[in-house]
Amino acid sequence: MAVKHNLLKFSREDLGPSPTRDHVAYSWVTILVLLGLALLAGCAPRPFDVTGRVALLGPFEGRYQEVGYNALYAARLAAQDAGLTQIELLVVDDGGTASSAAERARALHHDPLVKAVLLTGYAAAAPETQAALGDIPALIIGQWGAAPTTDRVFMLASQELGRLLTAPPRINVIEAATLTEDITGSEVFALAQFPLLSKHPESVTIVSNASLPDGDFTERYRSSGLFVPVPGLLATLTYDATFIAFTAATQEDRVTAHAFIANTDYPGLNGTIRFENGFWADAPLHFYRYDTNGRLLPVNRAVE
Repeated sequence: MAVKHNLLKFSREDLGPSPTRDHVAYSWVTILVLLGLALLAGCAPRPFDVTGRVALLGPFEGRYQEVGYNALYAARLAAQDAGLTQIELLVVDDGGTASSAAERARALHHDPLVKAVLLTGYAAAAPETQAALGDIPALIIGQWGAAPTTDRVFMLASQELGRLLTAPPRINVIEAATLTEDITGSEVFALAQFPLLSKHPESVTIVSNASLPDGDFTERYRSSGLFVPVPGLLATLTYDATFIAFTAATQEDRVTAHAFIANTDYPGLNGTIRFENGFWADAPLHFYRYDTNGRLLPVNRAVE
């Protein structure tokens, strides 16, 4: 790998077999280290030329672990393509709640080498988590019923996305699966588990600024490790966010990293990414529905 990753591993046995377990350090051990001197989790020695870190904060245990692992493979692929060997990828479990995610965010704030953070999932995108990051610039991948609460936070979602939703913006996937009427929902309805839980997935329209991975991306994504699943809806958006964050982390400090992200004009897999008022400006809108086999397919729909 061109970029050395600092990954966390989880000790919970109820995750079941997972090909990624050997790539991550124990979450509670890591939190102790994060609260210590220098976020030095992992067994491999660190290179002496590391000048910055990008943290990926998301769910890697429990109901939403597919969100974290889906982001992990996309982030690793982007980090490799970026070829910035002096930047490390640090992967942190959010603990499953906004309070635990905020605790980890505060720990990240104490490491001066963390110059950008990627947030994905409800807990990581929560206002408490955003505030706890302090002066670290952050990119929220997807909508997650969130909005930037500080000028250091940037949404990879358009400001208009929220008004198109008819489902509650932070609905639990279990509750979402019980809905039977025609609804328009966010990316939580695009999780791989949703069509397995819902008796009527065909009644749901999903709206997102993310584009489905094409064949080339899917092949590269699945070739990045053993038993890697099919990439989800937010995989390409995570790739774009990671590429931006890694480039920002080459800046001298958090102030200049923030300025880099605020002024970015990145030609990503999902179109040009630039920000206005913390949101993705002129972001493309995509609508998706499930076919009878539970596959997510794009559909045409006019935006009122």
